Amino acid sequence: MPDESIQLRQPVRDRPSADPASAMPSLSDVPVPEELLLVAQSYWPEPAGSAPMMTDLATAFAAAGTGTTVLTARPNYPGNRVYDGYADGSQDSQRVDGVRIERLRTIPPAGGGMKARLIHEGVLHAGFAAALARGRVGRHKAVLSLCPSILSVALADRFTAPGGRHVAIVHDIQSGLAGALGMGGKAAVKAIRAMERTALNRADGIVVLSEPMRGVLEELGVTRPIVVIPPHVDADAVHPLPRPDQPPTALYSGAFARKQGLEQVLDMAGHLAGLMPQARVLLRGQGGLEEELKARAAAMGLANVVFEPLAPKDRLNEAMAEGDVHLVPQRPEGAAFAMPGKAVTILAAGRPFVSTCLPGSALATLEAQVGAFLCTPPEEPHAMAEAVAALLSDPARATAMGRRGRAWVESHATRAVALDRYARLLLGEAA
Repeated sequence: MPDESIQLRQPVRDRPSADPASAMPSLSDVPVPEELLLVAQSYWPEPAGSAPMMTDLATAFAAAGTGTTVLTARPNYPGNRVYDGYADGSQDSQRVDGVRIERLRTIPPAGGGMKARLIHEGVLHAGFAAALARGRVGRHKAVLSLCPSILSVALADRFTAPGGRHVAIVHDIQSGLAGALGMGGKAAVKAIRAMERTALNRADGIVVLSEPMRGVLEELGVTRPIVVIPPHVDADAVHPLPRPDQPPTALYSGAFARKQGLEQVLDMAGHLAGLMPQARVLLRGQGGLEEELKARAAAMGLANVVFEPLAPKDRLNEAMAEGDVHLVPQRPEGAAFAMPGKAVTILAAGRPFVSTCLPGSALATLEAQVGAFLCTPPEEPHAMAEAVAALLSDPARATAMGRRGRAWVESHATRAVALDRYARLLLGEAA
């Protein structure tokens, strides 16, 4: 396959900072392994889900001097079809931002059911195993694997060289989400749980995004060391901008998928129209529920709801600024099994958000620590609408919350902070 070298990101020195006087840690200051393999089914150019965070982590390692390889799928999420230009395999080998990317064929899970997901992951991970057997990708001393696919974690051990270290990153706990969202029967959930326990207990270290996720894994029987590293963001590329000249705007940006509970947002929009008629609700994204959501909005007569496609990567910062208040809906039954990475990106942009979550969940815990957003009870759209209207009508309060969120990101969730902690785990040091 051709090796195509692409540069997507501006050099750090050319990108504006939210506060030029505040010097955030440099990637060049972080000791890193000589080589790294990232095994993950999602990667650039996918714009939502785990892909942006994994792309940023891989490029951070590469920028710090690590020879970085990514083994991944041909891009297909969240639209559930292989992207134009990738289906023929002509872009299966690329070098982007100093990262070598090797892509494998898959069958995207149209419809989102358990059977479709198993076919998608089975075909992909059989390709991963074949890539090792044929020498396309060799063993590495440092390996990161990403779960929402526990198969990636299970296979990563085979890619780890003798004496090397394998660290599993758990973004979603598949068995918990499958059970909570009614995907598959009890036998399927039990089988996934057993696979999770076995695969994770073979890793040298495990990273989760929140304390509630750590508790779920411990209850599952995972005994390997578990470290909490929150989602991170490129805080140079995403930074506060002035709001554009527009109506008051509540923005959702991301995948149109089941676990987001986007029905709540449409119901919220109906209440918001009564509380604040001049406000609009902008839904920016794509995914399997797109047509269903558009049809429902039309049936409800929601004149204040606008649908748009996801913004391209080079417009992400400007797109984030269009939301005076952002929306992070979640289905309550799945909140303990996943942590939305978009929350940290919103905080980096200096904007507050309103989330639907239960007490004790990852976002409720973060809200108590940071004070940069509001939590409302799930499935209570009127409460969500009241919280959105309160922030939209009080710009000073929203601005103060945005500043607190940005300050937290600069201390806890930048690329350099995340890189340092992951590098320490891969080098066998305490993170």
